Amino acid sequence: MHSLITGGTGLIGRLFCQHWLARGNTLTVLSRRPDKVRQLCGETATGCRELQQVQEPVDIVVNLAGEPISRRWTEHSRQQIRTSRIGTTEELVRWCLSLKQPPRYLLSGSAVGYYGDRGGDLLRENSPPGGGFAAQLCRDWEAATLPLQQAGICVGIMRTSIVMSTRGGALSQMLPAFRLGLGGPMSSGEQWMSWIHEEDIVGLMLHAIDHQLCKPFNACAPEAVTNNSFARLLGKQLQRPAVMRTPAWLLKLLFGEMAEELLLASQRMEPRVALDSGYSFRYPTLEGALADLLGNGIKRQVA
Repeated sequence: MHSLITGGTGLIGRLFCQHWLARGNTLTVLSRRPDKVRQLCGETATGCRELQQVQEPVDIVVNLAGEPISRRWTEHSRQQIRTSRIGTTEELVRWCLSLKQPPRYLLSGSAVGYYGDRGGDLLRENSPPGGGFAAQLCRDWEAATLPLQQAGICVGIMRTSIVMSTRGGALSQMLPAFRLGLGGPMSSGEQWMSWIHEEDIVGLMLHAIDHQLCKPFNACAPEAVTNNSFARLLGKQLQRPAVMRTPAWLLKLLFGEMAEELLLASQRMEPRVALDSGYSFRYPTLEGALADLLGNGIKRQVA
């Protein structure tokens, strides 16, 4: 099958490209740096800057494009974050609808921020959205795919949790402090964290494509943890103390509203759709995921 992917040079995108090409499929990566695509995504991948350059037909579209959201939110950065997700998705949808042979499936991104700060509530895919900038962003991002759904094209919406990887993302940013014994919980540490191993998010993406999941699904491991538990397990894995608690006031001073909605929000997701559709998680527990990623104990299984 031929897939078009946006965001293919990002953390999740690069790993997806490797797995997709390993299946013997073909791949086009829409990128502002098409000359870097083969280096980042695979020697047989094709890079292009404009949708009009994409060779048809396209069977599968994977939409992961988006500017980093884990930074202080200014008016300018908010607009960048929205345009990179919603504007890109709207353009992609218009392009798909213009084709003589539209793709059979679109897998489009969303995020845990859809649910807002929900305390200890168990968040399944049918749980209502929350409030705040991140929640509204995700609602609008998902709504941008509606024209495709109305045209009868199967659309899967992936609500991504914190992706555990040492190649980038939240875990890699935390590791230096934790390795020095300076890591620890944020604020009270009682907030719930939903997470997923990088291999499982790609496995779940391929599962969604194979099984044509035409609905939103939570991309998270079955076992959410509190921030206190996360810090303890990471410290244990690194054999370092993890008691240097960062106060909420300092996080808010440094990161403003982003700290409240992303770092301190409590989101206890359950991957109900994934489990009900038969996906088997390779790393269902955080302890196993950290052991794999950090090289001690459990060894990564060969795909």
